Amino acid sequence: MFKLSSIGRVTFFMSTLLCLPFLGAHAAQLDDVANEADIEAVEQFQPYFYLGAKVGQMHYQNACESWSITCDGNDVGVGAYAGYQAWQFLGFEAAYLDLGEAVANYSESGVTNTYTGSMKGWEFSAVTRFSLSENLELFAKAGSFYWDGGNRGPNSYHSDSDWAPMLGAGVEYKLSPSWSARLEYQYVDSLGSELIGGSNGHLTTLGISYRFGQSSSKTQPAVAETSLSLTEQTPPVTPKPVVLPAITVVSLFNFDSSELTNPDALTPVIERLSQFPASIANIKGYTDSKGSADYNLALSLRRAQAVADYLIAAGIKTEQIEVHGYGELAPVMKNDTTSHRHQNRRVIVHIQSTTSVMKPEI
Repeated sequence: MFKLSSIGRVTFFMSTLLCLPFLGAHAAQLDDVANEADIEAVEQFQPYFYLGAKVGQMHYQNACESWSITCDGNDVGVGAYAGYQAWQFLGFEAAYLDLGEAVANYSESGVTNTYTGSMKGWEFSAVTRFSLSENLELFAKAGSFYWDGGNRGPNSYHSDSDWAPMLGAGVEYKLSPSWSARLEYQYVDSLGSELIGGSNGHLTTLGISYRFGQSSSKTQPAVAETSLSLTEQTPPVTPKPVVLPAITVVSLFNFDSSELTNPDALTPVIERLSQFPASIANIKGYTDSKGSADYNLALSLRRAQAVADYLIAAGIKTEQIEVHGYGELAPVMKNDTTSHRHQNRRVIVHIQSTTSVMKPEI
């Protein structure tokens, strides 16, 4: 039924080996970051699990022998997958795939006979990811596919199973913090065996997945309720002048992102602005040197506005907030390494020192 390609198996295996240093380079990059003393500030990525399903077209290359009367090597392929993104650039994925069937007709002793080949099995792969924008990722993967195949004829049925090398690539778009859609292409080399016949597999699918622990909901500071007792008159309390020290908070951002990664760091700012309405928060956004100056200026404004929106959601008045964006200007470090560029992707919130009047306690 399938047409076996043994030379392709060797060629593909060698190409898979060549991909391993490519994946290892990103793991080494993460190790370099781990040597930094301030890794907690540099590495904001949080590992996550995900589950998904996909459907598309399976094409069996050279599925039929040259003397076949008719040959249909296309069918619907479906799959379900699960993965663990252990680092920002490297994760692992497993999937169950049903690759459908290939059907061919042959003339045998003057009779037309139909033979049907089918494939399904388990995929295990390493996945590397690259961020193209805040919501779009490019991914590539390499691994193995444990196939279980069969070939059914008019008076016979043969089955076999084995491992085959696999490569894949695609793009993934973040629909929300938890949901993502992906377009994916996979190549499986030398599916099948001499017993059931062989073929190279090409699977193109659309999929959707759910990422656990990626909800965008943030815990907002609780607003204290003050109850007034009217049954007992208290003597007036004279307000006490106090010297308020300056507050400076630095929030770091992921590459090409305006999403807050550590909102809890803004708690001192929220407390100061809530207790002393005359205080003003000056919010300044910055980027690294990657990208054009105009794009970075707009991105720095979005980052500063994201901090402002978080303060407003916590009950701070807009009159107490000033927002500025400076793009890639005034870097705190040279933009020559990954960790240095991460330090430059920042928003600085500053409240000046002043003398104010403490609210009287009631």
